[in-house]
Amino acid sequence: MEVTPAQRILSLSHLSAIGVPPPQFIDNAAFGGFDAVGLRVAQTAQDRGFQLRAGSALLRETKTALSDNGMRVLDVEVVKLHPGSSRADWSAVLEAGAELDASHLLVTVLDDDYSRATDNFAELAELSGEYGLRSCLEPMVFSSVRDMTAAAKFVLDARGSDAGVLVDALHFSRAGSQWSELDAIAPDLMPYCQLCDAPTDAPAADHNAAITEARTDRLAPGTGALPLVELLRRLPATAAVSVEAPSARSVTDPRGWTADLGRAAREVLKAAALAPSPAS
Repeated sequence: MEVTPAQRILSLSHLSAIGVPPPQFIDNAAFGGFDAVGLRVAQTAQDRGFQLRAGSALLRETKTALSDNGMRVLDVEVVKLHPGSSRADWSAVLEAGAELDASHLLVTVLDDDYSRATDNFAELAELSGEYGLRSCLEPMVFSSVRDMTAAAKFVLDARGSDAGVLVDALHFSRAGSQWSELDAIAPDLMPYCQLCDAPTDAPAADHNAAITEARTDRLAPGTGALPLVELLRRLPATAAVSVEAPSARSVTDPRGWTADLGRAAREVLKAAALAPSPAS
């Protein structure tokens, strides 16, 4: 398998082809030259994603696909912390993450009660650690934690939990974030990032449009206006890269789209490896 610059792990997020069952998704990711995958583990039958219950045939097939392709699971998602969240909401995702030997758990916050949300996050982070997962909070402009500055403060306020923050290139730009915000965050809080591209790097003007874009209408890395090389240069050299780029092609041609995403992401990684260090 091709080694990526700076020895970064290159992973494919399940949202890049959310309709593809995990075993085939893993096969496609290996075909596209990825080292790892992120899997969308559904909490209920109504959620987007796939339920990988202990002892299920789908879980066995998923583990076989990982082994056959020499792949690993970078992260499982998603736990959404809302006002009524409890351990019962998280258990299926945590159990699947442990079964798959995943490294990270992706978390979003949809609760505007800061004290309750940080308490829930602290409990989740502690519990996920018992399952071998590190919780990482993803800020989104349409969530209760909008940007990287808020996410870093939230994680640190959550009773010193061993959690991290996840920077997504699209959400970073749509929140109107500045490089100074990213530079102020301790490197060990940022174990991985998500890459995609978009026609513009302007802040979001409409939350509904931002939601639609994020879920269904992203570009391959390096084919739009997002400052991906600069973003990578400001992250730890060991930070893994997850490509998250849902699009119309991810529905009509998921295998071809996956291959294109792999090629595009490697080009961006090469450009970042050759770029000068960011100014201090």
